[in-house]
Amino acid sequence: MKATSLSFLRCPASRCGQSPLTADVWARTQLPTGEDDVLEGLVSCADCGGSYPVVAGVLLLIEDLAGYLRDHLGVILHLTDFPPGEAMAQWLTSRAPDDTDARYVRRSMKLEERYVNAFLGAHYDRDRLAADPENPLSELMAAAVARDVWTRCSTLVDEVRPGSALDAGCSVGGLSATLSQRQARTIGFDTSFLSVLAARRAVLSGPTPLDAYRAYGEGDRYQEHGLTVAAQPRYADFVVASALAPTAAGPVDLTCAINLIDLVPDPARLLDTLVAQTNEGGHVLITSPYGWSDVARNRWLGGAAGQSSPDALRSAAADRGLRVAWEDRQVPWLWRDYSRFWRLHSVDAVLFVRT
Repeated sequence: MKATSLSFLRCPASRCGQSPLTADVWARTQLPTGEDDVLEGLVSCADCGGSYPVVAGVLLLIEDLAGYLRDHLGVILHLTDFPPGEAMAQWLTSRAPDDTDARYVRRSMKLEERYVNAFLGAHYDRDRLAADPENPLSELMAAAVARDVWTRCSTLVDEVRPGSALDAGCSVGGLSATLSQRQARTIGFDTSFLSVLAARRAVLSGPTPLDAYRAYGEGDRYQEHGLTVAAQPRYADFVVASALAPTAAGPVDLTCAINLIDLVPDPARLLDTLVAQTNEGGHVLITSPYGWSDVARNRWLGGAAGQSSPDALRSAAADRGLRVAWEDRQVPWLWRDYSRFWRLHSVDAVLFVRT
């Protein structure tokens, strides 16, 4: 976590006001930009007394920290290259539920490492995959890249020209990197610890640069592909946080939720949170393939009423003072899971303006 990022963040607890967060720094380093980066320590809220740890440079800005550690403690304590210090390991363990076994890493968390690598390729290496002569889908990939969700988002960012942005569900940071290139002060956040760590390494080179990723083939076989990220790292930072809770200390010019709204347990709350953190006259960018993975049907946008998800999103947005500025209901998104498994989505993309 950059030391300067504290002024852009707030406590995620809804009962808290706007008191500034403070940091007790246990270990620090300097990023290649010359910025001060907190490697390990505690961030505290004066309003509620909550404490949020920083591990391997990643701030865990999560209100239900115990619940988060139930799933992630094993992953964090078993980091190969950036293990927490003894004091931090003890602090984390003491905040986890009593029945948490830090020796155990859930299968879903093990699979997450594979998906982090897959998304590194999807966010940063699309052109190489499209030009690869050994890729049987290279022609389809090249056609998709010309108008896929990332290309569309880049074009929209150029048109909107935000000075500040939030990238909710940022994954490994591709859109945040694009925003940083346009000198938009951006905070990317996700609930995946490994994704946020990868984003910080890829975009900020902290704690160490990430210059390669694993392209998986059959089973656990993989090839390492070089990774080049175009970004202006001074304008970005990444934290672990929930998109259903407020993250920014004040409203921003652009809030984004790329392929996220169909993954959260309460899509309407996500929309409320995005709107609340957007300046009047600012923009909200939402894209989704509407898979509604593990989301109760009565929680879907339009699910209970039998309305189509794109129509329901626009209706819910209008109720919250958002007007459609641009839309495309059929944006391709093609990405490589592993050598014999590619995923093709048709994504609904909408740019709203807050009136």
